[in-house]
Amino acid sequence: MKKLPTLDTNLIVRFLTQDSVEQASRVRRLLGDSPKNSLEISDLVLAEIIYVLLSVYELSKEDVVEKISLLIELESIKCNKNLIRKSLDLFKSNSISFVDAYLGAAVLSGKSDVLFTFDKRLLKVLSANTVEPK
Repeated sequence: MKKLPTLDTNLIVRFLTQDSVEQASRVRRLLGDSPKNSLEISDLVLAEIIYVLLSVYELSKEDVVEKISLLIELESIKCNKNLIRKSLDLFKSNSISFVDAYLGAAVLSGKSDVLFTFDKRLLKVLSANTVEPK
């Protein structure tokens, strides 16, 4: 399997926030000039991007979901698109963190049959697929 270049959080944050026009422009060129599925963004980096946009840049959840949804659909980006889409849907429609939404999406997509948690909101969102340890 061919190894792909991986994108770091700070590149994508520059691109999404335009807080450094020069750096954002460089990232835009990189994303636009790269072949299909040639640049990888890991799930962990996506989670960090979301955290930074919410906590440091204080963007709304709706804005963050929109930006990440558009980002993962860029032709040059390779990531776990189906799982990220499901995670964003759960994140957007529930009062849970993106990481919890990601765990929920993993369970709902069959990557796991059950999630053990004490998180009451997550237990409510996933109901049949979550178990609180006894």
